[in-house]
Amino acid sequence: MNKPKSLLARDVSDELTWDPLLDGRRILVEANDGRITLTGAVDTYFDLIRASEDAESVRGVKDVDNLLLVGPLGEVIADASIAADCKAALDADRFVPAGAVTPQVTDGWVTLSGHVHRHYQRRAAERAVEKLKGVLGLSNQIVVSDEPLPEDVNESIRKALRRNALIDDSLIKVSSSDHTVYLDGMSGSWAAKEKAEEIASGAPRVAEVVNRITIVP
Repeated sequence: MNKPKSLLARDVSDELTWDPLLDGRRILVEANDGRITLTGAVDTYFDLIRASEDAESVRGVKDVDNLLLVGPLGEVIADASIAADCKAALDADRFVPAGAVTPQVTDGWVTLSGHVHRHYQRRAAERAVEKLKGVLGLSNQIVVSDEPLPEDVNESIRKALRRNALIDDSLIKVSSSDHTVYLDGMSGSWAAKEKAEEIASGAPRVAEVVNRITIVP
């Protein structure tokens, strides 16, 4: 059963307010048939991503349309300063191979390029810079190793899904092509859907995970 849209919007707003890592004072929430729309503005790119994650965690949410704008109030930070902060953050992150990723910044928009061996390393580079002050957007052009996927990658992912207590693996189908893994089927929550994607992205030489799992509360 779907929650009334006013109740669902209130629950999402409460979750945004509850999150100590997010400043959601400029965020507006609307709900329609389980679909949440976020509008308004946030200070950082990290806040934009965090708002989506918080909204997705609320029971009854089927999809999130994030239309938030990013920009600190009354402050402009030079691209060169942002680029230096990005490089320092990448060098400090233990999951990002040393020297493998190069940041470029134009008008606050960060572009990451380079080569890594695992999908989680590519994602770690994103997370390292998205919290930085002055980052208004992010384009991840990091390439994952072009070595072919292991022949048993689908079965390895299925076994990993089966081991996880959060996931009903019988409702999820795993397939792959080139360096992309596809997840299809149903899940009871956003948390289970995201966990399935996280597990699949941890497989060797996976460049991308296309998560087509449908949320069925």
